[in-house]
Amino acid sequence: MTVVGAPRIVPKAGALRSRKRSWKPRRSLPYLLYALLERGIYVAILGGLIVEVVRSGFERVEGGGAAPEAVRTSVTQLTAAVIAVLCVVLLAKALLAFGPLYAGAPARTWLLSTPVDRGALLSRHLAVAVAIGLAVSAGLGFAFLAVTRLSVPLVPWFTLWAALGVVLTCLCVLVQAGHRSVRGVQRGLSVAAYALVGVAAAILVLRPGYLLPGLEQAGTVAYAVCAGVVLALAVVAAHLARRSLDAMTRGMVSSGAELATAAQVSVLSLDVTLFWSIVAERRARTIARVRPAAISGSRFVALVKADLARVRRTPTGLFIWAALMAVPYAVTVVGLTAFLPALHTVTAFLAVDRLAGGLRVVSRSPAIRRALGGSDLSLTLAHLVVPAAGAVLWSAGTVVLVPGVPVLTAAVSAVGAPAVAYRVATRPPLDYSSPVVDVGLFGPTPLGLVVQLLRGPALLAGLALLQTALAAG
Repeated sequence: MTVVGAPRIVPKAGALRSRKRSWKPRRSLPYLLYALLERGIYVAILGGLIVEVVRSGFERVEGGGAAPEAVRTSVTQLTAAVIAVLCVVLLAKALLAFGPLYAGAPARTWLLSTPVDRGALLSRHLAVAVAIGLAVSAGLGFAFLAVTRLSVPLVPWFTLWAALGVVLTCLCVLVQAGHRSVRGVQRGLSVAAYALVGVAAAILVLRPGYLLPGLEQAGTVAYAVCAGVVLALAVVAAHLARRSLDAMTRGMVSSGAELATAAQVSVLSLDVTLFWSIVAERRARTIARVRPAAISGSRFVALVKADLARVRRTPTGLFIWAALMAVPYAVTVVGLTAFLPALHTVTAFLAVDRLAGGLRVVSRSPAIRRALGGSDLSLTLAHLVVPAAGAVLWSAGTVVLVPGVPVLTAAVSAVGAPAVAYRVATRPPLDYSSPVVDVGLFGPTPLGLVVQLLRGPALLAGLALLQTALAAG
């Protein structure tokens, strides 16, 4: 018998969340306190190390260097301001890449497919995304003050930056929930990021004598008014973002699912290979089309030309490769000449790594090597040509453009950076069956896994020490 007109009972979102929490195992209070204390110790140790490094760097900058004090202060403040804006743009790109609203497969299948109020179900996800944006933005404000050492009222300053993070996150949620293409917004943010990097490089080259006195001369009232305005905008943006949750489809919520899943797996497995593979795949999808062309020459020459074509189709890597030349210049300007040789080698590796995508793909994929044919040695040598040439050109460019870079330092970086890139690219898959040894303070440690993770970084650290020793001698 069917009852006609019977009321349909739909559970509320809070009831579903309560039921979900009831299925989770409960942790006792002593266990939670012990876990919190253990993590607090690690955070305190790491934070102390970071504070000491930053303090030492400030002392060296203030102690003198290759540039006068006014020039160092001007370059530091202006570059820090541009980099702060650049970090805000990169934060928006990262939020859009992950969603910013993301729901796992179980939630999409068993919760979001029900007739329960979808906006109420996603409100918790919105709160998490807003909290992340708020924390990161406040951290950027703190880093800006730590670098520039400006005297500003702290409460309105951090309120301003925190509200800015809320506005940015809510705008990204509106973009995700809207019918506009997220890809177009990402392209606009990429153009803005390129422009800001160009401005930062121009500041390092031109060395303008302008400071940021307006930030210090503005009183507490001005900062309070600005913070109040941005805070009001944050409230309005949060309200609009909350209203847009009702229009969220499961496809919109799963836009960054593959990237979020890859990030979780990479963190748990201590291997970023999967994460960067997903990133490379998404970049390839954004290109969408390429022009087919025949590749002439021998097998070796054809492989080199194909690797060059891959680099041309991803101009971001070339842009980063060129932009990293400004790092040794900035180190010279702010007076950290003692760290110049070591930082030159590290930056050279970061630049060369942007050109070693073909080497990583070929080294980590036996199927591609079998399809290309030839020996593994010939394939590796062919895909080392572009990174090696990039290392030589990058090192030569720093010798010409950056005053104070010795030829010996550039030569060691030109040879060492491709070697480190080769070691990182050809690292075999991680073996998690290594024994665990108790080393005291850090507890049981898988030494074998640590040794595998140090393949490449250990060589880079050795080259940095060699550069420092050669410069001191």
